[in-house]
Amino acid sequence: MQRHLARAALALALLSGPMALAALAEPWKTCAFNDQPIRCRDSHAADGTVRIVWEDGKAMTYRLVEEGFPVSTLRDSLGGTWERQVLVQGNAVFTDPANRQPDLCAAALRR
Repeated sequence: MQRHLARAALALALLSGPMALAALAEPWKTCAFNDQPIRCRDSHAADGTVRIVWEDGKAMTYRLVEEGFPVSTLRDSLGGTWERQVLVQGNAVFTDPANRQPDLCAAALRR
């Protein structure tokens, strides 16, 4: 019985796609949303897509609109535009260009 459950879980994970597997495998990071600390996991795809899963169960996918370094433009699943700045140590800051107030954390989003 346990073997069947393990196979079913593996099959579900494989069907969920590589980004879901990466999100499950990554450890929680210290993050922030609107200056409030919250842990998150992030996964990245070859096409520039980023998925962030927050500790409270919410998640968002960001698709690359315009590649740049250190700042790229991404669009979230709801149609919002974000600027992602990659810092020297590898941390990323996501800023809503409407308010221009970035946070500096391991992964930070600010609206």
